[in-house]
Amino acid sequence: MSPFKILAACAAFASVAGPAASQTVDEFAFVTDLLRNLQYESFNKHREYCGFIGIDPAGKLVATTATAGTQASCPLHIPPRSEMVIIASYHTHGAFDLGYVNEIPSETDMLSDQSLGVRGWVSTPGGRLWLIDSSKMVARQVCSTGCLPIDPNYYKAQAGEVAKTYTYDELVQRMAH
Repeated sequence: MSPFKILAACAAFASVAGPAASQTVDEFAFVTDLLRNLQYESFNKHREYCGFIGIDPAGKLVATTATAGTQASCPLHIPPRSEMVIIASYHTHGAFDLGYVNEIPSETDMLSDQSLGVRGWVSTPGGRLWLIDSSKMVARQVCSTGCLPIDPNYYKAQAGEVAKTYTYDELVQRMAH
């Protein structure tokens, strides 16, 4: 991603992130680097990859090693408390597949983050990056198509109209169609 696109995405993220924007802008940069690298693996292996982001004892952002999932799910393995204070989950949405709604987080993604009490970061085959605020049960598109690597098989029209935000109820309704 070009430096201009990174600055624009950080500014857009800070506008939706709220009061803790300076911490979360650092988190955004960390997450985009992490997920940018995982996107290619996810596309090549046709599977989701997931893990946790946290703060280590030295106060630095760290991530667990990504766990390989299936085409449509990924098991999260909680690390020992001594390694990090977990602040978010992360996962890719795998390779593009016409049989799935690839370009938005699922209601299951949101419920999983809520049950863990963390935010969630989700990357899509179209290169979108989403942030799930599990306390408000809202998913926000932090950056749109092409922000992260795009699966060569991505077909934009399959996703239809993709909103900038979804509540939990809107995700349930969208997935039902």
